[in-house]
Amino acid sequence: MKKPLFAIFLSAFFLTSAVGTYAVESTPSAEPTNMEDRIKTLVKENISTTEAKLKEKVDLQSLVGYVGKIKTIGSDNLTIDSYGTLVQIKTTAKTVFQKDSSVIKMTSLAIGDKVILIGTSVKNDIIQAKKISIIKDEPVLVKTSAIVAQVVSVDIKKKTITLNIGNSEQTLTLSKKSTVKLDGIKASDTILGIIKEYEGKLSISRAKVL
Repeated sequence: MKKPLFAIFLSAFFLTSAVGTYAVESTPSAEPTNMEDRIKTLVKENISTTEAKLKEKVDLQSLVGYVGKIKTIGSDNLTIDSYGTLVQIKTTAKTVFQKDSSVIKMTSLAIGDKVILIGTSVKNDIIQAKKISIIKDEPVLVKTSAIVAQVVSVDIKKKTITLNIGNSEQTLTLSKKSTVKLDGIKASDTILGIIKEYEGKLSISRAKVL
């Protein structure tokens, strides 16, 4: 009778050991779930990074720049006149203001200041400013005037016209954007002309025979 009891005891022992072994080996089944979570987290991080880079690239592509004079200043906005176009500017806490390479506050801006604006276009003529820099307002180097003068001579090959201006003869070249047609003008004609003076040199941009 002892042998069967001993056999039963051994069987029970091995069965328990087997169950215990099976239980220990079965616990790693939770690892794939953890791995899946890690993969999902990595994917989300990669997506976020990619989206950030794409957004940065889009922002760079939508950057615009203007040069103009300040017309109005508000608490978080201003307008500039950029060669006849009024541009509305929205500022944020991240907007950088500069003058002579030094960072300044928005309160340092003044109406009439000439500035360079860099920002992103929000709507037509509305810009969210990234950087506003005050620059020197250089004097106008080109002087423009209208005169009535008599033609002394015309040189079509050299593209020059000599006029009697203030009792002295002045030879003028055609300006870069001149619309003057010299072959339609001859000596002794009296013309109404738009004259430009740059560094002491005269050029003519418009002319009409009177």
